[in-house]
Amino acid sequence: MTLSSSLTSLFDAPFVIAIWTLTPFVVGGPLLLRFLNYKPVTRCAVVQTLTKVLGTGCWLTFGTVAIKAFEHGLISLPISNLAVALLFTVTAGSSFLIERWCPDEQP
Repeated sequence: MTLSSSLTSLFDAPFVIAIWTLTPFVVGGPLLLRFLNYKPVTRCAVVQTLTKVLGTGCWLTFGTVAIKAFEHGLISLPISNLAVALLFTVTAGSSFLIERWCPDEQP
């Protein structure tokens, strides 16, 4: 199944590239600074950071697509808002589940 040209045009390539290049630095920055300052980094902290990077990147990418779909007249405003809210809820809920599954032990 292929997407129609109107759906693929919602993914603005420069914006998606910018999201996926900046998100790891913004979200993963504290862990990177901790590693560069020779402080111990646990496996759980790496797992939590990776899931936050993935969740934030997906939320920003698909949330932007939902807003652009409304602007192009493909979906209504309430559906666009619902899609962004559901993406945010899934991202926030998954981060809480990951933190509960793998708590970050402080030495």
